[in-house]
Amino acid sequence: MNRISVVYATKTKHSKKLAEAIGKALNVTAVDVRTSTVPRAAELLFLVGGIYAGKSSPELMRYVEGLDVNQVKKVVLVTSSASTASRKQPEVYSLLTEKGVEVLEEISCPGSFLWLSFGHPNTVDLEEASARAKKIAAGL
Repeated sequence: MNRISVVYATKTKHSKKLAEAIGKALNVTAVDVRTSTVPRAAELLFLVGGIYAGKSSPELMRYVEGLDVNQVKKVVLVTSSASTASRKQPEVYSLLTEKGVEVLEEISCPGSFLWLSFGHPNTVDLEEASARAKKIAAGL
């Protein structure tokens, strides 16, 4: 079992940027859930995804549906969204907790869509998310 894994689902490449920044900070390779259909076993899993029209991506939901508490003990949700009102992933959170997987924290980051929050996630956003991820991982 890996100590730490980072996986992401993205439509706009914002989540990919976040996942790769977090992976680099933690010295692990971020993996797209579309290329890794078998959930990765890890003590701590960073799940990175965006909110699209108020919902988590279907690819991320399918990935989470395939997880179980024997594969992953703890998860950190990392969410990117242009809307300040929906930077959480309640569907993913509920599914994980139903499975008995502990959600340690949710890191939210501005994304952009058309003119909303244009230019995000930017360098500062990526650095802040990476720093929080490092702090969480250090606490294991």
